[in-house]
Parts: sequence; C-alpha cells; structure tokens
Amino acid sequence: MPHRPPSSGAADAPLDPRPVWAGSAAAVIVLVAILTALRLWAAGAVGLAADEAYYWLWAKNLSWGYLDHPPMVAVLIRASIAVFGDTEFGIRWLSVLLGAAASLGVWRLVWRLTDDRVAAIAAAGLVQGTLFLGAGAMLVTPDTPLVLFWTLALLALVEIWRTGRGAWWLAAGLSVGLAFVSKYTAVFLGLGIVLWLLWVPEMRRWFASPWAYAGGALCLAVMAPVIAWNLTHGGASLTKQFGRAVPQAFDPRFVPEFIAGQAALLTPLIGLVVLWGLWVATRRALAGRAAGETLIAATTLPLVAYLVWYGLFDRVQGNWTACLLPASIAAAALGGKAWPAISWMRAILRASMRWGLVLGVVLGVVVIGHAAFRIVPLAIDPTGQLHGWRATGEAIERETAARGAATIGTVSYTTTAHLRFYGSRNLPVVQLGERLRYAMEPPPDVETLRSRPILVVAESRREAEALAALRRTFGSVQRAGSVERHWVPRFWRTSYLDTLALFLVAEPLKAGFPDVQTDR
Repeated sequence: MPHRPPSSGAADAPLDPRPVWAGSAAAVIVLVAILTALRLWAAGAVGLAADEAYYWLWAKNLSWGYLDHPPMVAVLIRASIAVFGDTEFGIRWLSVLLGAAASLGVWRLVWRLTDDRVAAIAAAGLVQGTLFLGAGAMLVTPDTPLVLFWTLALLALVEIWRTGRGAWWLAAGLSVGLAFVSKYTAVFLGLGIVLWLLWVPEMRRWFASPWAYAGGALCLAVMAPVIAWNLTHGGASLTKQFGRAVPQAFDPRFVPEFIAGQAALLTPLIGLVVLWGLWVATRRALAGRAAGETLIAATTLPLVAYLVWYGLFDRVQGNWTACLLPASIAAAALGGKAWPAISWMRAILRASMRWGLVLGVVLGVVVIGHAAFRIVPLAIDPTGQLHGWRATGEAIERETAARGAATIGTVSYTTTAHLRFYGSRNLPVVQLGERLRYAMEPPPDVETLRSRPILVVAESRREAEALAALRRTFGSVQRAGSVERHWVPRFWRTSYLDTLALFLVAEPLKAGFPDVQTDR
C-alpha cells in the first residue's frame, strides 16, 4: 500500500508580500531571460579568473581526481568547450545556463515543500537576486555542478517524503554521489540526510527499507573512482581539503568576516529574509519535527555551524556556502509565510521580502558592469585578475625568446594557468613546484629544464619569496627585468594592475626535476 502523501505544515498561510519582479511566473521568466542574456554577454567579454583557467587545464586532461577538487568541474568545462571551443565564452556558457536553471530547481523545491505556487514563483525570482548567482553564475567553479546536484538531491528527498515511493532513493543516492564528485562539501549533505531520517518520526521507517540502502550503495559506487584516485595518489585531494578541518591558531576575527561575506553574497535584504526563514524552519523542526522544515534545517545548519567554528581559526571563503543557496531561498519562502509578531521586525522583514530582489539585481548588474568596465574605484579590486593577461603573456614570450630561454617557469598555479591559457602555447609553461597539481598531464621535459635557461615569472607580491626559493634551487639566478600587467584606463584611474618579476635561472643544484619549494 503506497504511503499517503502528506501536506506541508507550511501551507497554512499565504506568502505576503510578493517580491517586486517575482509576483508572477511571467515576470520571473522575463527576469531570468534578461539576466541570463547579460551573464552570457559577460562570459565572453571578461577574462578568466585564475581558478577558471586552472580548471580549464583539468578539462584538457580529464582524470578521476585532481589535487584541489574532484573532477566534475573539469567534465563540465570539457562539455562546454566541446561546443564553443577554448575561449572565455566557450568555458563559461554552460555554467551560465545552469545558473538560469537554478530558478527552476528552487521553484520546484518550494512548491513541493509548501504546496504554494505563489511562494514557489517568488523563490524562483529571489534566487536570481543573490550575488551567488547574480554575478557568480558568470564564472565556472566546482560550486557550479555542486549546486546542481545538491538541488537535485533535495528534490528527490522531498519526493520521498511527499510520495512515499522508495525508488526516489536511487535518484537521491545518485545526486549525492555526483555532488561528492563535484566537491567534497557534499559530505555535509549526506550528514543532513541522516539527521533528517533520525529526527522525523515518519521518516524513520526508511531505515527498514531496502530502497534507502540501494540509494546509499549507488552513492558509494559513484564516489568510488574518486576515492580510488586518492588512494593511488597518497590521498592527495582528500588530505588537502579535509586537512583544513584541523584547527590552527585561534583567531575569531574571521567569524564576523564570514557573516559579512554571506550578507554580501546573499545581498543584505535577501540575507535578512533567509536568516528569518532558517529560524522558522529550525523552530518548527525542533518543536514539531516537521519533515519539510527539518529537511531544510538539517541540510543547511551543520555546514553553517562547521564554517562558523572554522572561522575561529582561519578565513572562510564566501563561496563555500554556495551549495546552501537553494535550501536557503526555500527557507526564505517559508519565513515569508510566518512573519514575527513583533511589529518592527515584521515591517523590516516584509520590506526586505518586497524589495530584496530589486536591490539584488541592481547589485549584480553593478558587479558585472564593474568586472567588464571597471566602473567602481576600489583600492583592492578582485576583478583585476580577470584582465591584461593576453598582452602580458605575449610580452613574457618575447622576453623568453630574447634571453635564449626554452621554458617559461612559474612558482604558482595561478600564473601558470593564466599564461597557459592566454599565451601562444608555442613555449612550455611549467610550474617549478607542486607537481602533484599536474599529475593528469604528461611530465615536462626534464632534460630541457636542466640544460637550457628558464625564464621564471613571479607576481609582485611573491617576488621576494620566489627569489629566495630560486636561489635554493639553481646555481645561476639573474634578475631579468619585469613585465607590467595593464587593463584599459577608466576615468581617473590608471591602467596598471600588477608587475610580474622575471628571473633567468639555470644550473639546477639537485638531480631530476628542478623542484622549487616556496614557503607558501
């Protein structure tokens, strides 16, 4: 006998007010279409971030694992460049479309959680108003496929609850496995599922069902090749990523930085509604063990708690919570159906719900516009890494030829990736260190590295460190000038972005590959 589909405990109150620009399905469709078109334009107009260029190297050499992450981002880029080639647009276009599809996933998630189509439409719009998607969807990172498979897993879990059909466990297991193959953060999704089953009485019956174990087995089967790659490479990426969990020096100043970063990436008004929604979901999960609200809380709060704890010791990167975006927006929709009784809080939250999407879209457009046109004067500008590399690569290749060097050497993966992508590819670009990063590639020609001079490139902030490391590795180290990286000048600002120091090195002091060990 099939399990009777339950109705959501959140279906008892309408969403009020509706967000501006997300009051109807037509408005959301138009909004998503406009923003997607803007991001597609920006995807081809803006240079690659260092990590994007690095992941492109992975895509050219597919493997079951890499030093930094599992392989799904490489698969995504490989599929993307198969259509439009090795260009900025070719690398990013598929990621942009997945950003548009996020609205569809959130719409379905909220609808099945609440039985409220109005709330689902509003949530589909709100997700586009966050900087996670507003500007972030323009770039391709491991978070891109992670968000996709995390969302699919949540959708499958909601169907397990609403329909009682065990076959949905196969979809859930497959999605969690693919999320793990995207980024190891997916272990928190698995933890959340277990907590959900344990906490909600009506869900405990699945511990006695073969379907749940079949889903778990499918998940492990999908994860197995990545784990096997790690075992054959000394636990490379697992050790690198999970090694971050080991506390270092106590430094709680990173916690408020983390909170501020999340407020910025969600945008402040949407962030307030999300925070309230998570409180509502947690309260209902604790008091009534409501299945829908518990699913949201259990798959969100453990990772948040871990990152707050981590922030007591080290900096938390803002994008580490990107996977929580669908559940967070679903929580915002739940919160919008249960405003607080305190009048001033209710007024602030209602205004945030109504105008949050407008503010978020405006901020997203400004960020994209700045990335393309440099319209905001910033002392420290993270978009600077996106520009000037093609001309810089050409200048470095001319210096290499003029000085009789056979190889361009680097001491960081970021410089390596940019010079590989934007250079002519007539000269080899080799990072002289961290060779495990390039385990997927054929090894460089060691004989050439040892017998011919190498022109080593180091970014200005790493110049002293690089020079010391080179002197420990080579018998001959000469300064060879520098190359400046420029962007087009805007308004009163100069075009200068950075200086790359050049060193001509030869005569390795040890046998084999000249492995430059920096202090980083």
